Amino acid sequence: MATIISVSDLAKLPELQAPVITLNLNLRKLSFDQSEQLRVKNMLKKIQKEIGAGIEPFITDVNDLTREQLPYEGMTVIADHLGKNVYHLIRTSVDEADYRIEDSIDFLLLLSEAPNMDYTLIELNRDNSKLYSLSNKRVAPLEIKDYPSTVQEALGEELRGGELNFSARGGNAQYHGHNETTQEKKIDQERYYRVIMDFLKGDQALAAHQFILMGLTQNINLFKKVNNGLNLARVEVDQSVQNQSATEIANLVNAAIEKDNRENTADAITKTFKDKLFTDFTNIQNLLNSQDIRHLFVASREEIKNNDPEIYGQVNQMIKQALSQDANVTVVNEDHNAPLVSAV
Repeated sequence: MATIISVSDLAKLPELQAPVITLNLNLRKLSFDQSEQLRVKNMLKKIQKEIGAGIEPFITDVNDLTREQLPYEGMTVIADHLGKNVYHLIRTSVDEADYRIEDSIDFLLLLSEAPNMDYTLIELNRDNSKLYSLSNKRVAPLEIKDYPSTVQEALGEELRGGELNFSARGGNAQYHGHNETTQEKKIDQERYYRVIMDFLKGDQALAAHQFILMGLTQNINLFKKVNNGLNLARVEVDQSVQNQSATEIANLVNAAIEKDNRENTADAITKTFKDKLFTDFTNIQNLLNSQDIRHLFVASREEIKNNDPEIYGQVNQMIKQALSQDANVTVVNEDHNAPLVSAV
């Protein structure tokens, strides 16, 4: 049976016996699309024809996995030519089923379909808040016991803006409406956000998460001002999501994450590491051999195949080596001017 594994742990395995199969599957399409089911069936026949009769255990494992209706968008299955060692990885953005049979694992194919990080999303309004989870690009409301979802719940009798004012004359109480000064409401909002922050820090499971803030710019800025220890993501959704559905929020957040990934990957190469970047292929390999690489940048598999297909296998070995040393590896999909391989 296939063993679930992460990309970094896969890189630390001993070399699988060649030829090695790397197979990407779109599980969502497979669950309802008959043409996709036929396409994958034919793909498995091609693999079986290329490898030979000994690959039946791999074919069986793939069929078993696809029948399980696993709760994620896609999957990559890795196997050696005998099908004795079979691994599968969770994927979140497999567009088309694809496979490669090479001397080693195709890490370029793997990283082009790398899973997104999971986040906890905080919806920030002036007097209420909600939590959502983002997992495998999908958003779902989080129901956390005792979470202060409204300013009233958080502050109770200490709420200042909006409380009733009264005066007593001759034993008769006279009410004069609500005290709703802008300044007092702002104080309440700041105190409310501190309560939210303290609650999240005090929850052992949530405190380890990375949080994406969603709300009007002034609300996000105020929360960042009072933040004291929460791990806030660089990504933000600076608009109100108060009346948005989970699907609409997912679209906004995923678009913001993708935009940030594009901008900051290019920024790392062209600005942040501009004067520190190694681009000579031999030099990078020597630095990897001496474990002196912190971050390896590689072009997309399409860029490498189009510009210098002869180095495809070498780049895959570089990625495996970097990952096995716990270095960061980024596939630069959006910048055609970036070097095919660079490192810092």
